[in-house]
Amino acid sequence: MKVLFIEDDPIQIMVMGSKFKLEGIDYVSAGNCKESLAVAIEESPDIILLDILLGGENGLDVLEKIKSNQKIKDIPVIVFTNYAEKSSMEKAKKIGAVDFIIKSGVTPKKMVEIVKGYFEKKDKE
Repeated sequence: MKVLFIEDDPIQIMVMGSKFKLEGIDYVSAGNCKESLAVAIEESPDIILLDILLGGENGLDVLEKIKSNQKIKDIPVIVFTNYAEKSSMEKAKKIGAVDFIIKSGVTPKKMVEIVKGYFEKKDKE
């Protein structure tokens, strides 16, 4: 199990990364749009957690690039952000996100449960 966490906040990366590690989930992180695509292609994660606001860059642009890349388009992407605008949620799902989760609404423990749920679902397919 490997998660790619596309996030520009080092504290979020540390908190979520620590929880993933404690739960036996491998993770890698990327802090910007350009880096995220390279890491996704190189690491081939099982799932991607994607923030929308990446230091002035738009995570939805990253989502579009992921879903148009033959090597990584089938990796499930969960948008994980505090940017709760309805139009962004709709656009993310239209592009291909499997879920849209508001960061402030879930604990790291709950996020691990959500990620594990997607791994279990993927294993059954």
